[in-house]
Amino acid sequence: MEHPNSAPVLITGGARRIGLALARAFLQRGVPVIIAYRSEYPAMTELKALGASCIQGDFSTHEGIYRFADQVRQVAPKLRAVIHNASAWQAESAEVPPEQVMAAMLQIHVYTPYLLNQLLESCLTGQGQAGADIIHLTDYVVEKGSDKHIAYAASKAAL
Repeated sequence: MEHPNSAPVLITGGARRIGLALARAFLQRGVPVIIAYRSEYPAMTELKALGASCIQGDFSTHEGIYRFADQVRQVAPKLRAVIHNASAWQAESAEVPPEQVMAAMLQIHVYTPYLLNQLLESCLTGQGQAGADIIHLTDYVVEKGSDKHIAYAASKAAL
């Protein structure tokens, strides 16, 4: 059942795991969905068949985030919600300096949601009495910790 005059829900990291489950649930209820994805995944064929708009986004750079936000604004002048689920799972290693690992994790988990909220503000306001919903998904690793994914856990906690 199509929701009349329903603005789409934007889900970053919507082609796998919980993002995919959320996308399917919204689409099955007739809620339009925009999926942000880094790489093509098999489930995207299904999502597109269900009516999802899929936009590739490179969130590893600020320029990539700006480019993605421009594409979203072209597709949807208004958003019902943005669900920040994009993630990277990079372990600390002897080959990569720790500050580079932390910078990469902060870029995806902290800067990307912050910048997208700012850049898409015009799409998120004016939804009746309240603005659109902004939802940040985190990870149980925030509470549990991780010996091999320290920057990941810290950046998810910062979110």
